[in-house]
Amino acid sequence: MNKIFIVDKHKNPGLLRFTQTKVFFDANNQGTNWANDCVVIDSVDEILDASGIVINSGEFVTNTFRYRYAMVDTLVDARGHADLIQFTPDYTYEMHKKPPYHTGSKQLYILENLYKVVLKSNKLVYLDNTETTLPASTNAQHFYGLASGWKSVQLIKNFGIDSFQSITIYDKCQRQLEYQQFLHSGATLPNAVNVLPPTYGEYKPPQDVIDFWPTWHSTTIKFKLIDLFANPKFLDNSFVWISNAFMYEPNIFQIGWEKCKLAHHNLILQNKTCTITET
Repeated sequence: MNKIFIVDKHKNPGLLRFTQTKVFFDANNQGTNWANDCVVIDSVDEILDASGIVINSGEFVTNTFRYRYAMVDTLVDARGHADLIQFTPDYTYEMHKKPPYHTGSKQLYILENLYKVVLKSNKLVYLDNTETTLPASTNAQHFYGLASGWKSVQLIKNFGIDSFQSITIYDKCQRQLEYQQFLHSGATLPNAVNVLPPTYGEYKPPQDVIDFWPTWHSTTIKFKLIDLFANPKFLDNSFVWISNAFMYEPNIFQIGWEKCKLAHHNLILQNKTCTITET
């Protein structure tokens, strides 16, 4: 993946956060796996790296541009490139401010898609997971897993429920946590659930989760509101599944890439004895 250098040409914080967000996510809010980092600079003279791509704040990276520069091994100054969509610096990029773009424009489509995702993110309940990878084993004594979808339950099933001294299901979204508490309260899973929007995915419990549910229901589980950006301290020797919290489009747009990176770094530093995994 590429390292992207963003020349903060316009000194517009909202525009800069928007540019950072769309380095990692496309017009339809899908992660691209094209870049693994972006660095804000005032001038290309600051760049010491031998490879990477330079753009200006306010330049949206299109898929055509990504295909052209799929992986670079030199320093590419792409500022003003024809395959970058230009966004105006004369706008705050706040959701309560009407975008200055006409109906049907690419800029308006991109912004409206992004705003919709950000607005619903605080109340979004994940009925399913976007990740599929399941680590095979752990020597941890304690478990912390997000309340999203089924993955925490599947991890516990695979690791062995008796191998942990404590199991905590956490989230910063109250609705998500309450949803998992509701499911856990039943000895078997319901045939259907009635969860008000916004939601992600479909309610389709995997067979291994259905089979495991009576054991899950009979196990003491702690449900806790935890904000990963508040630098929480987990119990020593814990396995902690954090998913994509620090590479989550609404978070990058709202606070900026630098603060996401710093919060991730601080979380690991604060919990040196823990296994912290995103997959």
